[in-house]
Amino acid sequence: MKKIVLLLISIFALSACVGEPPPAATVTLNATLLNETAISHVTADYHATQVSIPTQTLPPEGTWTPVPTLERTRPSGGSPTPKTPCDMAAAGHPIDVTIPDGTVMEPGETFSKTWRLENVGSCKWTRFYAVVFFSGNSLNAHQTNYLPGEVEPGKTIDVTVDMQAPMEAGEYQSNWMLSNADGEPFGIGPNGDAPFWARILVVPSETETPTPTVTNTPEVYLTGEVELGNEDYLDLDSGKVDPGDLTQTDLFYQYGGDPTHILMAMNGLVWAAYGETQPTYGDCVATSFSGDSISFVEVPMGTYLCYRSSDGHLGRLLIEGFEAGKLTVSFLTWN
Repeated sequence: MKKIVLLLISIFALSACVGEPPPAATVTLNATLLNETAISHVTADYHATQVSIPTQTLPPEGTWTPVPTLERTRPSGGSPTPKTPCDMAAAGHPIDVTIPDGTVMEPGETFSKTWRLENVGSCKWTRFYAVVFFSGNSLNAHQTNYLPGEVEPGKTIDVTVDMQAPMEAGEYQSNWMLSNADGEPFGIGPNGDAPFWARILVVPSETETPTPTVTNTPEVYLTGEVELGNEDYLDLDSGKVDPGDLTQTDLFYQYGGDPTHILMAMNGLVWAAYGETQPTYGDCVATSFSGDSISFVEVPMGTYLCYRSSDGHLGRLLIEGFEAGKLTVSFLTWN
């Protein structure tokens, strides 16, 4: 009993030494801070639980991506355009500038036939091109007649050939074509192979007038043979080459140009190509002369010309040949 009383007294004394505990501190809560903290945790939890989804950029509404197309060559539905031939001619408007078809001629009447031709090929016609006899009756014309000038594609030219009607009555046709610098013939028409022509009707004159016959050939005034070089002059009344007085010369020779050979009439000389037959005095009397130049690419050896000199003498000239840059001619002048 005594022990129990002592234990109680000890417990009471211990409690008195400890004293009353201090009052607990009051905590004040900040509502704004709590709200931000809560949002921060919620946001962090949200991102931690989300799975990354790849983004896709959509094209703007109303647009489209073009699909590439293949380049294809469409086969031609027709035939390729044919290439225009180099040498081709067509009839001009009109083609018969002089002497239309059926022109009436007296026997032996001389005339000049002129055609108008158009270059419808792809090549230029040069002075090496010529009008050449093709078939029919030549009507006593020189068979090769070089063009007087160049003709570009699409252009026209008038070409003239001196002719003579036959002595016999009847209808005659002389067919002609063009030839290129190589001597290859070509003509008109769709295929470029048709000739152009002169067609005349020879009838006797109503009143036959006797043609004076040359019974006496005048004596020979002068004959000679000479060689002509480039730019040489010749006096057919004296037979001199390059005389001191050029006003007395009859012809001038030029070589090496275009065309290759040119004979030019000087100081009133007139002449005409006659052919390969040697003309007589009477033949040259009946010839129609002109003062035109005579040109050729290849020397027409054996060709005769009739002429009337600057002094009025009638004569004939023969083109004999060409060698070493010299043209050889012989001539005979009547008194």
